[in-house]
Amino acid sequence: MKIHQLLPCLRHGDAIGNHTLEIQRILQRWGHESTIYADDIHADMRAFAKSYKKLKGRNLKDAILIYHFSVGSPISEFVKSLSNKKILIYHNITPGSFLRGYDDYIREVLDRGREELRHFANLCDLTLGDSEFNRQELEGFGFAKTGVLPIILDFEKYDRFPDKGVISRYKDGFKNILFVGRLVPNKCQEDVIQAFYLYQRYIQPRSRLFLIGLGGIERYDFMLDAFIRKLQLDNVCLTGKVTDEELAAYYQIADLMLCMSEHEGFSVPMIEAMHAEIPILAYNATSIPYTLDGAGVLINEKRYDEIAEMMDLLIENRPFREKILRSQQQRLAYFARPRLEQVLKTYIEEVCK
Repeated sequence: MKIHQLLPCLRHGDAIGNHTLEIQRILQRWGHESTIYADDIHADMRAFAKSYKKLKGRNLKDAILIYHFSVGSPISEFVKSLSNKKILIYHNITPGSFLRGYDDYIREVLDRGREELRHFANLCDLTLGDSEFNRQELEGFGFAKTGVLPIILDFEKYDRFPDKGVISRYKDGFKNILFVGRLVPNKCQEDVIQAFYLYQRYIQPRSRLFLIGLGGIERYDFMLDAFIRKLQLDNVCLTGKVTDEELAAYYQIADLMLCMSEHEGFSVPMIEAMHAEIPILAYNATSIPYTLDGAGVLINEKRYDEIAEMMDLLIENRPFREKILRSQQQRLAYFARPRLEQVLKTYIEEVCK
């Protein structure tokens, strides 16, 4: 059977791209012919995908198409034009309102993407969210046949070769607070900084904060830098993009994952933190309560002094910390690869009927 995947962009280190590659490996292991097609293929990923334009004119009869929807793209019109059986996997699009005052162009692109999604409501045989939150959004957009397929992760890459330089530099007795994710307004890194400021000033001076992820929205980057300077904070590290080895090392040295994001479609770092046995303290919004599902500790209101105290409890109170880590290990089983492979197989069989 031919089961091909399409997506707007394939880049190294991107959660959606990694998910696409993992699905391809699974499909090929099952004996299916499976190729990845994309609109924008970054240079270091050209060995793994082909331009979707090469599909034009090809005989795709009997092929099932899996379309990863995460942003408005010219590839959407192409997918809509095909009569093949289709599975759409929705990875969420951040509402443009989060970008108001920061980048009007990106705001408009996001809003157009969410509107574009509606046009697929009657064109797909099955539509999957990678979280229950995303599945519910699909229902709100008018999709009738929906399900959930979480992002499939390669946990082994976190256990292989953590960067020794990161470990030797930062495993020094300081308490290391971590947030992983792009520097974008919906992830509210300024709120992470505010909570860390109170924690460092009033509870644990020997602490540092790592904000791991790319920036690129100029006004937001400038605001974060100005906020750090205003608070006269020491030991806040904005790492930019990191390698897989560096990321594994940051997880190894971390004492706590702190997330204040107000919009997440899935949040791969929550799963990574569970795997690394780092307690999670996260704001209760969008996909986060579904991804954690009783694991970690949820924040219902952004009372920064109370958040700082909870940070200290999760780091220093051993019985409490171990209780939370147990809850996270129990939840991690839901994302185990064999289970998710069976979920994927069931959905494909459903579409083939």
